[in-house]
Amino acid sequence: MPHKLSSTNLINQADSSIKYPNTAISAFTDTSFYANCGKTAASGTIKQYGCTICSLAMFILYKGGLFNSNDNTYNAVVQATVGGTNNAADFTGNSFTATIGSQNINVNLATTSDVSEEVGNGNICLVRLYQNGNSHYVLVDGWNSSASDFYRYLVCDPDGGTQKTLADTMIKRGFSLNASVITQKYKIS
Repeated sequence: MPHKLSSTNLINQADSSIKYPNTAISAFTDTSFYANCGKTAASGTIKQYGCTICSLAMFILYKGGLFNSNDNTYNAVVQATVGGTNNAADFTGNSFTATIGSQNINVNLATTSDVSEEVGNGNICLVRLYQNGNSHYVLVDGWNSSASDFYRYLVCDPDGGTQKTLADTMIKRGFSLNASVITQKYKIS
């Protein structure tokens, strides 16, 4: 089962070319971005701490049939920040509705115990990798049945806005190739 998302849905959380609409200011590196979204207890930037938000935003683009233009990407990230996080811009795991243009895009999140089963059934999952204080979220959106272990899982990774395997993401980010590293699992629909 190949990737469900296409390259036109990918978001790189470090993309300095994403500007606030009608300005030359880079949104993802702006320390005021979270406050502009009403998250007054948040600090940092999307580039530093936006992997969950960008994963949710990639799903918003996918589900809404939108491509990753500047304004669509910016608005999807804003909507993921507003709807998917608390006042400190920490992920809540709660479902929400994203509004982009005239579209209301429901983002439904439900915890799951088995990512393999969900992805095998054609669903997309949001997973958190966590080890030794290092945390990272990705979308698992496909399955390579001819591969083994974590190389089977196809992910959309906001670290670079790329499609790769879960093993490749785990290795790049310094995680052990061990299931205990996957600490949160959500079916996203």
